[in-house]
Amino acid sequence: MTTKHFFILSIFLFTTISNFAIQPDTIKIEHTSKAPKFDGKADDKVWKNSQWITIDQVWIPWKGTIDKDDFSGRYKVLWSEKANLLYFVAEISDDVFRDGYIYSSTDTNYSEYDIFEIFLDPNRSGGLHVFDGPCDETNNAECWGKNAENAFTYHINVNAPLHGKYTTKKTVEDIYGTNLDDKKIVNFANHFPQFACGKNGNTYTYEFSLKVYTDSYNSMKPSEKHRDKLHAGKIMGLAAAFCDDDHKTGAPVRDNFIGSTAGNNNALDDKGNFNQAWMNASYYGVAILKDAH
Repeated sequence: MTTKHFFILSIFLFTTISNFAIQPDTIKIEHTSKAPKFDGKADDKVWKNSQWITIDQVWIPWKGTIDKDDFSGRYKVLWSEKANLLYFVAEISDDVFRDGYIYSSTDTNYSEYDIFEIFLDPNRSGGLHVFDGPCDETNNAECWGKNAENAFTYHINVNAPLHGKYTTKKTVEDIYGTNLDDKKIVNFANHFPQFACGKNGNTYTYEFSLKVYTDSYNSMKPSEKHRDKLHAGKIMGLAAAFCDDDHKTGAPVRDNFIGSTAGNNNALDDKGNFNQAWMNASYYGVAILKDAH
C-alpha cells in the first residue's frame, strides 16, 4: 500500500467512525458550573441556554397520532464536570395522569402507569442490555444481552403531586437478573441524587440529577467505584420517552408510548409496534458533552 493510498484509507475510516459517532441530530449537552434548583418549576436561569428536545415520536401505536390535549412532552439536559452529574428537566402535558405504583422486586407492572423514561448508554456501545449471563446473540432468539449494565433504562414512577406543590418521592425500575426465570425488578432511585416533580394544571415538571455508571456496574452489587467520569467530548447514547395510560380507573394499561427519537420500521415487535429501546441501546439517539469552558 502506498502512502497516498494509506492516507485515503485513513480519511475514509475516520469519516466513517465520525459519522457513526456524530449524527446531524446529535444532542449537544451544555456544561453548567451551577446546579439547578430542584423544585418542579423549571424556571431556573441555569436552563436558559440549553435546547428543548421534543418527545413526539409515537412508538406505540407505531406511527400513530396523539392529540396535544392528550399528551405533549419535551426535555432538556445539562452536565457538570465538578459534580460529575447529568441534570434533566422535562415538561409533560397529560390530560390523565395515572400514578399509584408501589415498588416490588417481582412486579413488572411499572410500565403500565404514566412514567417518564430515560435511556442512557454511557459509552454508546449499543446492543442488547437486559440480562447478565451467557448468551449466543447469533443463534438464540431469546438472547436479550450478556450485560444488563451495558446501558440503562430508567422507568420513573412518581405519585402525582398536589396542585402548586411538588414531590421528591419516586421509584425508578428496570429488569435485572440472568434470564427470564430469575428476573427481578431493581429500584434505581439512588441513581437520582436530587429529584422533584411539580404539577400545574395538566403539566408535570420533572427535575432531577443522574449519576452515570460504566458497564462494569453490577445491579446486584452496586458500588460507587463504577461511576463514570464525565468529560467534554464524551459521546453517549441517549433518548427519553413517556408511557401514557389514559384510564382513570381499573387496571393500569399503557395506551401510548412516545419517544424523543425516530423509531425503526425494520425493528417492530410481534404486535407491529416499535418497542426496542428498553432492551437494545442501538436505537438510542446520540449526545455529546460540550466543552466546559
